[in-house]
Amino acid sequence: MGSGVSTEPEGDNNDLDLSRDSLSDRIYARLRTALMAGEYEPGSRLNIRGLAAAYNTSPTPVREAVFQLVREGALELRLGHQPRVPVLSIPTYINIRETRAPLERLAAELATARIAEEDIERLVALHESFVRNEADEKWKSALAANQEFHFTIYRASQNDVLVRFIENLWLLAGPFVNNQYPITRAGAPAVHPHILIIDALRRRSPAETGELVVRDLREGSYNILQKLDNEARNSVTTSRRKKRDHTPD
Repeated sequence: MGSGVSTEPEGDNNDLDLSRDSLSDRIYARLRTALMAGEYEPGSRLNIRGLAAAYNTSPTPVREAVFQLVREGALELRLGHQPRVPVLSIPTYINIRETRAPLERLAAELATARIAEEDIERLVALHESFVRNEADEKWKSALAANQEFHFTIYRASQNDVLVRFIENLWLLAGPFVNNQYPITRAGAPAVHPHILIIDALRRRSPAETGELVVRDLREGSYNILQKLDNEARNSVTTSRRKKRDHTPD
């Protein structure tokens, strides 16, 4: 996938239900979801007129939605340029991960006592969907199942403020993490953390559930950081070799 100008997220249906909320709020929600799911790559630009055409509306509500995402840090905008998905630096990604860990641990611990049995069964189905789509290399579908798996747990905390904070952090990291995912997923353990999380929820063990959710986060980010570190080392080695080869005797 390239990182050119994007006009719409890769959803199956762009029709908006205009009977509730304002149009700009609905577009904002769609774009926010698309960014969290990694449907836009880091560095890609959003064409406001293209989005307006895709949503069959004028550019004004799209612009309002985009400006809201700029204010939240999910998009960046420079004078004379189209809005762009930020390219996260490694230190920023690490900061986001460090902030996510305690919030997601708390949400998982709260959810352990409050989650309904039918939601636990839904987690089983979501994990099966995740595994199936990974095997078929349907990365976007796998990522969507993974995201819904985690947020089914977080919503079960019944703490809307906490869930909103977690959503905001996924919003910032989504394009970066999901862009790296197909390359870094090979390091997954033999027993997937999802299975262990479901087991801990069934046993109503809040401390264990929280620890497993954080472990899942850290293991995934470790694979990403390992890959980026290797790329940086290889780049330095290549640069030094080229410099040496061009040095006159």
